[in-house]
Amino acid sequence: MLNLLRSESYKLLRNRSLWLLAAVLAASGIAYVLLTYFDDPDGGGTRGAASGLDLLATAMGGNNYVIKIGLCVLAGFFISSEYSAGTIKRGAASGYSRSRFIAAKLLVFIGGSVLVALIFPAVIFALGSALMGVGELPGGASAADYAWRSLLVTVTLSAAFAALTGAVATVLTDSGKTIGTLFVFYFFADGLYAMAGKFIPFVETMYRHSIFSLINAYADPAMSSAQLAQSVYVPLLVAAAFIGIGIAVFERKEIR
Repeated sequence: MLNLLRSESYKLLRNRSLWLLAAVLAASGIAYVLLTYFDDPDGGGTRGAASGLDLLATAMGGNNYVIKIGLCVLAGFFISSEYSAGTIKRGAASGYSRSRFIAAKLLVFIGGSVLVALIFPAVIFALGSALMGVGELPGGASAADYAWRSLLVTVTLSAAFAALTGAVATVLTDSGKTIGTLFVFYFFADGLYAMAGKFIPFVETMYRHSIFSLINAYADPAMSSAQLAQSVYVPLLVAAAFIGIGIAVFERKEIR
């Protein structure tokens, strides 16, 4: 299993889409901080109007699109494209069991996805704090607590979305279908839940405890301990479930 993880990690690190996505996110974070720092709408400068924590909260709010859209692209070019290139077929016939092979690929994909999801908020917080200071939260809340909590929930939620995305990529096998299908699903999932919840109360309850709802509130500085715990264990359970689904699908899939 360790050799499989090393092999998949090597392939991911050589994947151009990973580095392109990372570069775009890092450049976007730097540009956003600099634009905020040098913004001067009244001729008096706004350097004291924002802080690293302010920018982190903003970045966390926008990072949900990175988690959803960015991982779709990465899955399309790391997992689905290997079907058309024949890499999956060769890997499945390499002597390792199918379950170990796809588990290693999904775990490496999840790890890479977590790193990608951390780039935008990490760059913004680090550069924003260096230029404008760390800042303070309303009500005297601890800045360190908010920073580590933001890191933690970003890791868990991105892992859950990565597992879901990886499982879908395993089912569809085509990069275009994977990216297109997930784009549409992630953009309309909230609306579909809301529409179904009007007629089926259970769906509304399920949505409130789903990763789609949790990611909409994960940047809230006033998040309670109960909400934090839910934002940790629910995504981890979702990630484990979709890794299992991906393995089950791959074991029964005809690979051409």
